[in-house]
Amino acid sequence: MYASRKEKLHWKKKADVVQVQNMVKPLVSICVPTYNSARYLLPCLDSIVAQTYDNIEVIFSDNASKDDTVAILQDYVNLHGHALSLNAANIGAGANFNKLVGLAKGEYIAIYHADDVYRDTIVEESVKVLQNNPSVGLVGTMGTVIDSDGKFQYDIQLHNEIKSLNKAVYTFDEALVGAIRNMFVTPTIMVRAKAYQELGDFDYKKYKSACDYEMWLRIARKYQVAVIDKKLINYRIHEGQGSEHEVRKNIEIPDILWVLKEYRQFVNDKKISKCCDNIVDNWIFKAAKKQNRLGYYSKSTETLQLLNLKKYWFPKYMYKALNMMHLSPKKRKL
Repeated sequence: MYASRKEKLHWKKKADVVQVQNMVKPLVSICVPTYNSARYLLPCLDSIVAQTYDNIEVIFSDNASKDDTVAILQDYVNLHGHALSLNAANIGAGANFNKLVGLAKGEYIAIYHADDVYRDTIVEESVKVLQNNPSVGLVGTMGTVIDSDGKFQYDIQLHNEIKSLNKAVYTFDEALVGAIRNMFVTPTIMVRAKAYQELGDFDYKKYKSACDYEMWLRIARKYQVAVIDKKLINYRIHEGQGSEHEVRKNIEIPDILWVLKEYRQFVNDKKISKCCDNIVDNWIFKAAKKQNRLGYYSKSTETLQLLNLKKYWFPKYMYKALNMMHLSPKKRKL
């Protein structure tokens, strides 16, 4: 049976629509929160300007910087037509993330950090993944860690536990393991604007420095998540960054632990639940040891109370005894 002329015209129109849709590049919003970022800002901005994907809007939101950050941003606004929003006072990183997402008009939104340097294909490759996988809500990449002078430190690679799955798109259970195994390199992540609209703001008041990880897991509960196994960012570690103070030099239990404890209840795989419990208790015990070694004995005892797994019963009571006597096996300074 041959198709009628009317049917042929219908299918021709439908094919033309598909072809046009494939040709159209969706708008991508690159959001850059800044605060006293002048020292590292230029390489970051140059790497954004150099992107091979060209349908981009770039939005800066400065958190009341006291250095030359705003002057540098203004130069790029004048040269490239980027948008700049100034906060009268520092509203905090999480609130600034929310503000930027609210300002973004793109179909896809990436919050790129002002002290990192991006490979020129990161936007193009991220968009391709989201376009080819409608079920994916976010995509991130791997990267290379550099120091304050831009010197190579080490590569961020997919953990063997994740790599052995031999896939690029992951379920919620796998994403939770990924959060534990450093699969989410936050300043590389691009999200569908629709996911932010459906799931709400970064909850920085509750999850503090881990509000980004909580958002990625919130998205992973509704969508699949993807990782490009390529090093598409130079991720800078330096004294001035928030994670240096909030995580590496923090005597408290890492904020991400509370995220894992909350999201562990949604896991279906018992093996992953057990893995999560082990990781949580391991981090609790490490925090207790660190507190003991720094002389925070009562805080160390308080932290030890949170341990659940029986395998920690001996070190738990040993460190409790040491705390009571104000002793430490290996004292050190913060």
